[in-house]
Amino acid sequence: MNGTAHPIILRGAIASLPEPLRSLLTPVEAQLPEASNYPDIFDDPTRPETEKDALDADWRRFCLFPENLAGRCLHMWPHPNTDQALWSPITEHWAPRAIEAWRGDDLPGFVKFIGCLSHFFGDMTQSAHLIDLTLLAELVPPPAAKAGFHYHTDLEAVTGACGALRPPRLLGQSVPEVAWRTAAATTGAMRESRQYIVPILQALFSCNESEAEAQAGPPVTAAAQITADVAYSIWRLATGEIPAAERQELASVDLRVWPADAASHDSVYGDAILDGNRSTPPAGAPVVPARLRFADGSVRPVKGLGVLPHSGMSGPRECWMRFDIPPDVFDRFEAQVGMHADLTVDGAVVFIVERDGQEVFRSGRRTVADPALPLSIPLNSSRSLTLKVEDANGGKTFWNNHAFWASPRLIRK
Repeated sequence: MNGTAHPIILRGAIASLPEPLRSLLTPVEAQLPEASNYPDIFDDPTRPETEKDALDADWRRFCLFPENLAGRCLHMWPHPNTDQALWSPITEHWAPRAIEAWRGDDLPGFVKFIGCLSHFFGDMTQSAHLIDLTLLAELVPPPAAKAGFHYHTDLEAVTGACGALRPPRLLGQSVPEVAWRTAAATTGAMRESRQYIVPILQALFSCNESEAEAQAGPPVTAAAQITADVAYSIWRLATGEIPAAERQELASVDLRVWPADAASHDSVYGDAILDGNRSTPPAGAPVVPARLRFADGSVRPVKGLGVLPHSGMSGPRECWMRFDIPPDVFDRFEAQVGMHADLTVDGAVVFIVERDGQEVFRSGRRTVADPALPLSIPLNSSRSLTLKVEDANGGKTFWNNHAFWASPRLIRK
């Protein structure tokens, strides 16, 4: 995002906060534009530190990370922005300091920390940061009239408006949980924001600036929504006043709709299929809603994730999804596993669950004749959960290994 977009994001986020919090922030409202651009202002190596000190003698408190973190400042963080699990330390660093500022009646400090976080979220959803720009130039080359087009600077110069936001949500009852849920939200926002890259380019190449700005609005809105959720969550943690209804909303996590931090699927079949599997072969095939066989002999519809182990042509005959999880937040993983009753003919697979890369459950060979198997796996202090399915027929039934993870959930302690 550019220097104009970042204040739009922070203002939109603050405007959506509950009235009690919004009113308390009124005295520092004039500081929002500058606070949202703190990383750009003070993470500028061409600006002398004496000049930075004159702007804010306390700028290092907000814009430098301790030596024990992998980066010293936001723009030198040594991980790709697509791997949000590795960026969580940024949230874990700033959030406690924002909490401390609030508890110390340091509203300017609180707003600066929220502004830095807002800046981070804006950069994560910026079109120019979401794709390899060399590849983008090859996919969508500029017309002759735009021969000097710069795929980073010119894309980033487009400023979208912030749309309507929903009321902010509590992201956790501890800083690590807030950081974890924030990483998932940012991952989702980045994936959604990619759809606007080509329309923005097409509008720019057609000299239609208003359309380009309209297409740049949803990423701005996504960043503002994450900022609002994080600011609200930090405020709740700072005051210690968390409504019971909001605690209840955090009681479990539905992995059906939670983005995996890493995954491996057969490219022909595609990723995990929400609430069903694809018939075979998958090209153009619709999703068939899942039904599993149960121990009482019935066949019933279920919700979950349908997968198909890899064919084995270019790797192991397996598929997997890894979810990073905050330690000591969730008590167990629950699911039911089985074969799609309507699509599976002679397929056979093995379901496997790993904690921190170590196998803790193996189902044995499962076919469509077997009833769904309920799982309840303790999580203890695990930091990752991997759901894996292996072929159990020597690769002979690739198109019939319609495996299904029904109702996969993390259950809170």
